[in-house]
Amino acid sequence: MALALKRTVCATLAIGFGTLTASCSASKVSQCNQLIEVANKAVESVQTVTTTSEPQDVNAMIQIADTADQATTEMQALELPDEQLQAYQGRFVTMYAETSRASRALVAAVNEKNTQAAEEAYNALQTATGQEAPLVEEVNTYCQQE
Repeated sequence: MALALKRTVCATLAIGFGTLTASCSASKVSQCNQLIEVANKAVESVQTVTTTSEPQDVNAMIQIADTADQATTEMQALELPDEQLQAYQGRFVTMYAETSRASRALVAAVNEKNTQAAEEAYNALQTATGQEAPLVEEVNTYCQQE
């Protein structure tokens, strides 16, 4: 069960972390680009982990959690004057923090062979990563407005 769960989680994360694009105006352009750069870096890191590790490799989930922690730190460090981009920034920070927490909980549950805790952590992970697609769409829409 843990093996199948691991494969599903890695596939969910690889698919869930999509890529952002942007085209905007002046100062808004640079702010959008900063936000998008951090988000895309997280996507690339997760994709690298999920494509280069074996499904049963629990260390891959730890690397994903570490990537989410790094993305949280980098996203929090952005200074975005635009209020709407600040709101998106906060949502990314929350999503990355929840992804990290759920990934680490999943690793712990698998290591303890606790099926119920693993299912709960997996559901929390799906909830966290499920926030990404609508957020990406909102950021792209906002950043493409003139």
